[in-house]
Amino acid sequence: MIYQEGIIREKFKNDIQKNTLKHVVLIALLSVVALTYYMYSDLQIRNSQEAFYFRFLPFIIGVPLFIFHLITKGKFTKLKIALYNVFLASGIVMMYAICIIHLHGNALAPSVTGAILIIFIISLEVRTGLWGAILIYFIPLLGFSLSLLFFFKPTNEEFTVLADIYPINIAGFAINRIQYGLRYKAFKSSLLLDLEKQKTEDLYKETLDINNDLQQKTNEIIANKEEIEEKNQRLQESNATKDKFFAIISHDLIGPFNILMGFSDLLTESFEKENVEEQKKYVHHIHTNVHKTYNLLQNLLMWAKAQKDGIEFNVEELNLFLVSTEVVEFLKESAENKLIQINNQINEGIVVNADKNMLETILRNLISNAIKFTPKNGQIFLSANKNEEDSGINDVEISVRDTGVGMSAELQSKLFNIAENVSTKGTEREDGTGLGLILCKEFIDKHGGNIEVKSEPDNGSEFIFTLPG
Repeated sequence: MIYQEGIIREKFKNDIQKNTLKHVVLIALLSVVALTYYMYSDLQIRNSQEAFYFRFLPFIIGVPLFIFHLITKGKFTKLKIALYNVFLASGIVMMYAICIIHLHGNALAPSVTGAILIIFIISLEVRTGLWGAILIYFIPLLGFSLSLLFFFKPTNEEFTVLADIYPINIAGFAINRIQYGLRYKAFKSSLLLDLEKQKTEDLYKETLDINNDLQQKTNEIIANKEEIEEKNQRLQESNATKDKFFAIISHDLIGPFNILMGFSDLLTESFEKENVEEQKKYVHHIHTNVHKTYNLLQNLLMWAKAQKDGIEFNVEELNLFLVSTEVVEFLKESAENKLIQINNQINEGIVVNADKNMLETILRNLISNAIKFTPKNGQIFLSANKNEEDSGINDVEISVRDTGVGMSAELQSKLFNIAENVSTKGTEREDGTGLGLILCKEFIDKHGGNIEVKSEPDNGSEFIFTLPG
């Protein structure tokens, strides 16, 4: 929405009026105090009754304005502003009248000084438009000048003293217009900034609503009013999650089924023709792919549940050695096929507080990865240590180390990021999706633990994670 200049000026005018009325009571009280002092001086010191009576002019306007403002708060704004401007103008008229009263006396110079001071003060306080300012500054000055010219006719010396009023009046008007213009520019900048901020917030909320189905996140972003870049980053992560999910379904899940169908077709067609050894090879391939597909489906289903926050999380006290032994037994055949030895060095007495299904999934994925990237005749080591901290928090540090091919630092930095496409072939050309490690990190995070990797190319890898003890 583009704001027209007229609308901005109208809002500025309302803001000026609102701010002006805030100071009416204070200005009126200060004026009454000052006038009372000078009226006393006129009578007791200067012995000038004419000056005393002329000082009643601001009194006549200021006191009713003060009372009227107190009893009608929030009402008659325009009338109050008009009376306030008349009150300011009456101060100038009062000082011009006092200058005329003291025209032929010794008090002329102090009176002119007082008039100059009043003009300067009013220059800071007048907050009206151009024509209003012209009326306040130049109509009293015009009346003053005509009075001098046609009625009071000052001498050259007196006019020299009075002449200081004219440039000060013009300078006061100029100062007033400059500060009025600066106030308008500041108000305009602030208003446009607020409008841009509101537009950004509206766009931010609209985009969040569209993105809700993909992100399945809460509306914390709205509460925190984060930057649009952070919102775009969340959108990219959600899209990466979706792309990863469909890539696994379209390629990594369908691929093994194609292999299964191919070997089962061969087995069916050659059941009466091929010898038993050849058929055993077909059955072995089918058996291997069934296990791979089963593991992939398990990871895929658990990961999908985790994304929807639908997976059950039941923490219980578990013997880490017994759970790891079950997982090792499950993967024993895969390790034996590559002549890899799995060494379970976990102490039989170590206990962790964890969800059993999640712990089995973490160990199964880490050990499967170790088998995948360890060449024949390699070794895998499982170990665990209990860390006792001064704060009373006891964690168990669990390690899965292999003597495999290792990995570069660049690859390590991408392992646990869903947005990165990390999927490499094993030492026997085994396929993978990169989903297992992401699932491990999510489950470990859910337990309040951490996971890290230590590895160098051709020097094996070690995955270390912590769980509550």
